[in-house]
Amino acid sequence: MVITMINTVKGTISSNDLGVTYIHDHLFVNPNPLPEYKDYIFDDVDKSIAEAIDFKNNGGSTIIDLTPINYGRNPIALQKISEGANINIGFVTGFHKEEFMPKWIDKMSDKQIFDFLVNEIENGVSSRHLLPVAMKAGTSFKQITKREKRILQIEGKVQRATHIPMITHCDKGTMAMEQVEILRGQGADLKHICLSHVDIPKNIDYIEKICDTGVNISFDHIGRELSTNDRDRIQMLCKLVEDGYVDHICLSGDMGRKSYFLSYKGKPGLRYIITTLKQSLVPLIGNDNFAKMVIDNPKRVLENKESIG
Repeated sequence: MVITMINTVKGTISSNDLGVTYIHDHLFVNPNPLPEYKDYIFDDVDKSIAEAIDFKNNGGSTIIDLTPINYGRNPIALQKISEGANINIGFVTGFHKEEFMPKWIDKMSDKQIFDFLVNEIENGVSSRHLLPVAMKAGTSFKQITKREKRILQIEGKVQRATHIPMITHCDKGTMAMEQVEILRGQGADLKHICLSHVDIPKNIDYIEKICDTGVNISFDHIGRELSTNDRDRIQMLCKLVEDGYVDHICLSGDMGRKSYFLSYKGKPGLRYIITTLKQSLVPLIGNDNFAKMVIDNPKRVLENKESIG
């Protein structure tokens, strides 16, 4: 029997135990001490535990925290949240877009960065040797900078060598096709790559063109337009299902701000997708298609390593 194992902060689990999964979200973030980032800093473990418990009580099982290196990544804090809320949490290796890239990578050769990432993937992070579940890369709004292209090329090689899934940041949904071309050029496996934020432009043709390459996409700016109950995104999802693209779509919230968490007196909370949105969407697309987007597709993206059990 072949069992695909998934890395979490509490150890490896069977992919069959992932359940309802948000493939791009945040539970502990501390990107920058400047005042303009105040809303992005949530480093209260107890509040994140409370939010995660609410997610679990409404049917959620797994959150992939996409906080990368140099953006306040803290796998040990995530481990505390995972234990306190009794949910699965995965974290990432890799980097964000240019604005948040660490300066120290400029002093490293391509091979040194490659080896650094492979070491995290194979040997873990921190003294507890916690293993990342995926790797992140990012690009800027309507451009891919020289540094971003370099990291994408290196990470494409890392993905090919280690088979670790990739979940990328497409700033405001832009540069998705360009990311695909760079990663494909390095031999990366597009079936295990998920491009985030591409729902922001609200362009069905653009999304379908991305999916036609074989990659997956994250519909992750749900819950931002509460005054219309996400009418536009519901219509987009219905059209994508009708056109045969449901197997490429993962639903998530990317709720990396205090103002989105119920535990910080924000809204709509992590529960939103599997409560309010589900109630609106399921009558239009059916339970099976909704389950694909929150269970089956994230599972398939994350299934990258096999062990015999």
